[in-house]
Amino acid sequence: MEQKLLELAENHLLKILEFNPYANFEGVNSTSDFMQIMEYDPAFAPFSLNREKYITARFGGNLVTSLHRKLGDLYEDLILVLVSEKFGLTKEYLKYSLDLQIDNEIQKRTTDGRIMLVDIDIELQKIVKPCIKGNYKGLAMEVRSCYQIGDSKRIQADEHMAISLKLQEIEPKMLIFCDTSLKSPVKRLAKHWDLYEGKEAFDFIEKLTEFDLFGFLMNNKEKFEKIIEQIFSKF
Repeated sequence: MEQKLLELAENHLLKILEFNPYANFEGVNSTSDFMQIMEYDPAFAPFSLNREKYITARFGGNLVTSLHRKLGDLYEDLILVLVSEKFGLTKEYLKYSLDLQIDNEIQKRTTDGRIMLVDIDIELQKIVKPCIKGNYKGLAMEVRSCYQIGDSKRIQADEHMAISLKLQEIEPKMLIFCDTSLKSPVKRLAKHWDLYEGKEAFDFIEKLTEFDLFGFLMNNKEKFEKIIEQIFSKF
């Protein structure tokens, strides 16, 4: 199991290495190449923006966005594997889809892990039942590495998803694995979701799957760090 999870995590991080910040600029392959362009760009040359800090800020933002997206995918897939292996449920089952009506439009949203008590045996029910706080027939999870989007439509969609799950007698669980999310949307979502942040999210997964995900990731920190160093060496 641990080897499978390690390979999955590493593969997600390695995909970020494919990110080329200079892909849209012909003949540019490095920071120094782009500095030369900026030195003669008529809009920027007067302001001496042919400097590393400017270029790092300009392209680094795209890299960080890509990194955060892949970390979101990484956590989602790790949870899917853990829950699938623990409860013998297929990923197709876990990725339960709902049709939500938002602003007079139908949007399809998919959970990151649904478990209905009726679909697992009695011994496994003993693990899941203590994880359900209300009088529900099961639970469904929404997994985020971090909630850093303040977009009202995105937040509204998450609210609608929680409400729809509750109407189907499924308890909505939102797991946000970082401690640095935007506070306003998290506070708003906590009114509809049973929400866990930071270490609490890791603790919930350990309670549900009986696997210490945080401990596993920390034990492999040096392996991940080598890939992260390659990623940031692009600048």
